Amino acid sequence: MITDGNLIQLSLETAKAVQQATPIFFYLDTDPQTIGECTIPAGQKGCLTAPFAALGWYWNDDGQIAPARTLYATTLRRNIAVATIHVRPRPVVLVHGFGSDFTAWSEYLGPSGYLARIGLPGFAVGDGQVEGIMRTGNLLKPKTKTNTIAQNAVILAEYIANVKTETGAEQVDLLVHSMGGFISRKYIASIMGERDVAQLIMLGTPHAGSDCVLLASGIGWHEPAAFEIRSNYMINVFNPQTQERRGIPFYEFAGTRIQRRILSPCSQTPNDLVVSLESAAAIPTILQEIPFLHIDLNSDEVVFTDYVAPLLRKSPSAFANQAEPSTPAQALPEPAPIQFSQVFTGFVRSGADNEHIIHIDNNVAVASFGTFDPSRSLSVTVRGASGNVIVLEPEKHGLTVIDDPDSLLYLGYGFENPKPGPWRVTMQTTAKTPPLGVEYGIIVQYVGGASIAANLSSHVPSVGEQVELTATLKLEEQPLPVESGKVVIHTPDGRTEEVPFTGQDGGIGAIFLPEMEGVYGIDVDMSSVAPDGSIVQRSTYLAFEAFER
Repeated sequence: MITDGNLIQLSLETAKAVQQATPIFFYLDTDPQTIGECTIPAGQKGCLTAPFAALGWYWNDDGQIAPARTLYATTLRRNIAVATIHVRPRPVVLVHGFGSDFTAWSEYLGPSGYLARIGLPGFAVGDGQVEGIMRTGNLLKPKTKTNTIAQNAVILAEYIANVKTETGAEQVDLLVHSMGGFISRKYIASIMGERDVAQLIMLGTPHAGSDCVLLASGIGWHEPAAFEIRSNYMINVFNPQTQERRGIPFYEFAGTRIQRRILSPCSQTPNDLVVSLESAAAIPTILQEIPFLHIDLNSDEVVFTDYVAPLLRKSPSAFANQAEPSTPAQALPEPAPIQFSQVFTGFVRSGADNEHIIHIDNNVAVASFGTFDPSRSLSVTVRGASGNVIVLEPEKHGLTVIDDPDSLLYLGYGFENPKPGPWRVTMQTTAKTPPLGVEYGIIVQYVGGASIAANLSSHVPSVGEQVELTATLKLEEQPLPVESGKVVIHTPDGRTEEVPFTGQDGGIGAIFLPEMEGVYGIDVDMSSVAPDGSIVQRSTYLAFEAFER
């Protein structure tokens, strides 16, 4: 009895010694391809193949279970031996994403779950089947520090080792959602010893980050994980440091349900609501676009049946014929940043309301508003620059309500060619709002109009090494004089500090001196007055990681 994916060797012994060197070839009943070979030396009776992984042996090419395999040994002339080998299935390890836990995989687990239906054992990190619990954010304790990606990768390593001990498997499939892809990539690149991952299947992993996380980090939730998901961190820190794949195929399913800009408050289109296709495709993978939302990728039965299950049921020939995954470039070019407002935050008690003034400048083609309300209970009233209340409609304004506590968004809506000027957004409590009130965040993505750009002198400085920030605000490629601004740094120990900055030619500059190891977040807000007298405001969000060297 073997387990699918385990390392094996095949041997053959003849009844008497051969007179000349005799090559022996081994193959399976359903596959004419050679799976192993050895040569019996002249005057000897037997030989032994080199070790190889029995990947896919539990499955036939048609996706049907093959619990017993017939193995043939042959010379160039004829079959000389037949044996039967019994095979157990290879386990699947499920890795959840940001602000979540093992319950994200509830549809996959248990005797009636998706995996059991096709005969596979499933283990979700944190489910208690074996030891190992990651910390990517807890809705009940949202301001408790999370682990970093690297720390969670260590826990994943322990969990995989425990699954292997429990099942006797030497390899597992990793099926991951969202940020679980970062954790798995870090495990493969930096921690894994002998290869023990057959394949990495990713559902909506944003390899260039997702700035939808800005809403959560704006109210201090799920740090430092929230800073690691920022696009600036993923592109400049994580991806250049996390490239090794050890021959493991990477698959990515990217949701592209959202196509319209007004439906997308915090990500480029097309996207799955929070992860853009551009981000999902930021590293080389075997990529497939599917028309689903991010919150459905790890639960929808069609996603499992049509896309995930065929990969989990790969036969030996499918593993043998797969292309070797290419390695990402040393450093990915950073795409033009999405243009955002500052994150408007507030706390509103039951029976009260808060108003925020958000400036929209000339030539903005689309302004998409996103709200993060963990209680999912607040209502919103929007007054345009004319002062009139706008009745939000799904078709005209892309009004979207996401009633899922794991989502990075609660409410989304947008406006095409919005009238320039001050817009007023009022957040109001409802009968569903908790009596003690609720904290929330609002952000706006602008398409067109002014733009902000910022750079750091280093994204991976040593502790004590000076880091310089430069930022500019432009309109039609012309720098605007900075009327007001703010630079805020979030330190690894949870402190938030406003950093002084100096005016430079068409922008600002600031200097940081990281005093400890860890991930730092930087928020930059800049305001100006355009030549036509309108107020222009943009913000950008950076991150870096300091190391002791």
